[in-house]
Amino acid sequence: MGLPEISERLSNILTAELDYDEEKKEIVAYGIESVALTIAGFLAVTLVAVLFRALLPTVIATLFGGVLRKVSGGAHFNTPLKCLVSGAVVYSLLGVTAKGLIAFGLYSTSIYIVVLTICLATVAILAPVDCEAKPIHSRILRRNLKLASIGFVILALMVVLFSHNIWVNTGAVLGIACQTMTLMPVFNKKRRTEP
Repeated sequence: MGLPEISERLSNILTAELDYDEEKKEIVAYGIESVALTIAGFLAVTLVAVLFRALLPTVIATLFGGVLRKVSGGAHFNTPLKCLVSGAVVYSLLGVTAKGLIAFGLYSTSIYIVVLTICLATVAILAPVDCEAKPIHSRILRRNLKLASIGFVILALMVVLFSHNIWVNTGAVLGIACQTMTLMPVFNKKRRTEP
């Protein structure tokens, strides 16, 4: 039995006494599935990061990349499991990369600012990127997501400018840069155009 079936059964149990119609039951099932995938994703990223002994930079990269992803959209896989596995692997590799950059002294605030400035320009041009499964129809929502995306990259720039913590700065830049790459048209075959 897969996660959608488990979510549906749990939804039926939870909504049995509430007399919900099928649409509301579907919403509850979607919520259960989303929470389960978020928890599973967090555990998968944490497990892989611990195996590579790169928990702190992985968590930082995941936090910055994940928040930007929520507002900017980007490339999507066709199943939640593929997203889960790829996210665990990619963010853990970012954590390992951050650990390596710091260990070998290959970090520079100036380079980080250049990378984030490029990310800012890319986000300003491309975000938000929707997908067929979750199209963005509203111009207002599209504008708000763009502004939130730009604002978050500016916030990351401020963190790098004013923080002296190389772990936070390195993880933040890698997370933002990785998520920004998922906005590129090459990763979004059927990118929707603005209405």
